[in-house]
Amino acid sequence: MSAQFEITKSSNFVLVKISGRIVSDEGLADALDTIEKSLAADLKAVLCDCSRLEYCNSTGLNFFVRILTRSRKVGLDCVLVNLQPSVKKLFEISKLDEIFSCFNSTDEVEAKFNKVK
Repeated sequence: MSAQFEITKSSNFVLVKISGRIVSDEGLADALDTIEKSLAADLKAVLCDCSRLEYCNSTGLNFFVRILTRSRKVGLDCVLVNLQPSVKKLFEISKLDEIFSCFNSTDEVEAKFNKVK
């Protein structure tokens, strides 16, 4: 099963809900385009909800880096929420957990960004 993306926009975030497995480029370009079109300077961040992301490989890591790069171009951050243990381990091994802000819940994200701005 390839990854599925549900991309919505709230007053503070572009919310990207990811489910399934990211093991190939299938569907990633469309998701990136949709995310990029949703970016606006008045938002606080792109929030990637990974609670249903079962697995990703280096293609998945590259996808997240591309989201981060596009977010930062307009002054936003990209945060990861609810990483599954196997996906979290991959971020730790690759040291990408040092680049991304990772949270256990959307409530934690809201609290952080409400304090900052």
